[in-house]
Amino acid sequence: MNEKQQRPNIVLMVSHDLGCHIGPYGHAVPQSENLLAFANESMRMDRHFVTSPGCSQSRSSLVTGRYPHANGQFGLANWGWKLSEDEALLPAVLRENGYYSRLFGVWHLHEWTLGSFDKVSDDVSTLDTSPEGFAEVAGMRAADWIRNAPEARDPFYLHVGFWEVHRPFCGTEEQVARADSLEKGDLPVPDYLPDNGPTRREIAELHQSVGLVDRGVGMILKSLEDSGLAENTLVIFTADHGLPFPRAKGTLYDPGINVSFLARWPGQIAPGTCGTSLTSNVDVMPTVLEAAGIPASDQIQGESFLPLMRGEGRAAGSERAVFAEKTYHEHYDPIRCLRTDEFKYIRNFEERPNLVLPTDIYLSPTRVSMDDDERIWGRRSSEELYDLKADPLERVNLVEHPESQATLEIYRRRLEDWMRSTGDSLLEGPIHRGPDQVQSLGGTR
Repeated sequence: MNEKQQRPNIVLMVSHDLGCHIGPYGHAVPQSENLLAFANESMRMDRHFVTSPGCSQSRSSLVTGRYPHANGQFGLANWGWKLSEDEALLPAVLRENGYYSRLFGVWHLHEWTLGSFDKVSDDVSTLDTSPEGFAEVAGMRAADWIRNAPEARDPFYLHVGFWEVHRPFCGTEEQVARADSLEKGDLPVPDYLPDNGPTRREIAELHQSVGLVDRGVGMILKSLEDSGLAENTLVIFTADHGLPFPRAKGTLYDPGINVSFLARWPGQIAPGTCGTSLTSNVDVMPTVLEAAGIPASDQIQGESFLPLMRGEGRAAGSERAVFAEKTYHEHYDPIRCLRTDEFKYIRNFEERPNLVLPTDIYLSPTRVSMDDDERIWGRRSSEELYDLKADPLERVNLVEHPESQATLEIYRRRLEDWMRSTGDSLLEGPIHRGPDQVQSLGGTR
C-alpha cells in the first residue's frame, strides 16, 4: 500500500443546534441507537465547546482553526457575513495535500468558500435551506457516494451537514399528544429549562428530529463498513452549538456552547473511551491535519488534541481553558467569555435589559412558558462570573461578591489578553455591519 493510500480518510458530520442532547451523553433519547453504537467504537469528548453559539460563526472556526473575530465571520452567512477571502479552509488545505474533498448537506458559510471542495452536491445551499441538508437525504447521498464514487478510493475528506435539529422540530401530532399526557419527570427535561407541558411537548418533538440525524449517521457508517473503508477512516460527529432553547443557543452559558464530539479511528483512538479535558472546535482543524500528516499553519489559533485522543495527553504547558464569543445573530450583541475547569467569566460589551434570543427561540412555546423567569428577562450585568463546581447551572453571578474580586480580576485580565493576542477588534469599539451585511438575505437561523 502506498503512502497516499495509508493516510486516513476523514468524515466530518455536523448537526445543527444539537448540543449534547443524544444518548451517548446520558440523555434519554431512544431515537439515537446508531449514535450510541458509534460512541461505543469512539472516544467521547465530554467537555467539548464551540467558539460561538451561532451557526455560521461556529462553523467558521471548525474549518479555519481560528476564532470568528479573527476570520471575519462576525455573524450569520444568511445575513451577509462572510469569512475573509484569504482564510485557508480545511477542505482546501486537504485538497492541496492530495485529498479529494466532497460536501453534502448544510454548509452555512458564504458561497465563495464552496470552491475549497473538489465537488459540492448540486443541492447544497450556503443559506442553509436546501432539502439536501435534511439528515436522511444528506446521509443517503453521502453513503451512495462512498459506495460508488471512484474518488472514494483515494484519501478523501467528506463533510456532511445535517439540518436537524434546527427548528421547526419534526414531531407529529400523535407524539405531541402523547407528550401532553406525560407527568412531570416522565420525559427528562434539561435542567436549565422548566419541566412543564410546553417544554415536554417540544422535547418530544426534538427527539424525533434527533432520530432523523441518527438515521443519517447510520447510513454513512454502514456505507463505510460495506465498502471496507471503516478501518482507515477517521469519523467525527459533532454539532455547531447548543439546543434551540432559552439559555442555550445564542448564549455563552454552557448549554449554548457545550456540544457533542465523537471520534472513531480504529487502531489510533481507543473505542469506548471518554476525554474530560477542555477542548474547542477551534482545535478540530489542527487535529484533523495532524491525523493526515499535514503541518498546521502558524495562522491557526487552535491546538491539536489528537495526542489526547490517542491517550498520550496534551502538549506540555497547554492551558485548560476555552474561549467563546458572540457579536451578531439577528442583532448586535457583543459578548466574550473565558471558561476553565473552575470558573466561567462573561463580558457583555453592550448594556442589555435581558438575554437576546434568536427569533426561532423567541417565538417558541418554551420561551413563552418562561415569561416570568428572571434568568431570561432580568437585567443583564456587564460582567458575569460563575463558580462552575458549586453552581454548574450558572445562576449565581459572583461579580459583586467581595470574596470573588481576586478571581474576577484574574479572569478579566486573562480574557482581555486573549482578545488582544487574537486580534479582536471589539476592544477598539463597536463592530458595525458592513455594506454586505443586510437583512434581506434570508430568514433567521
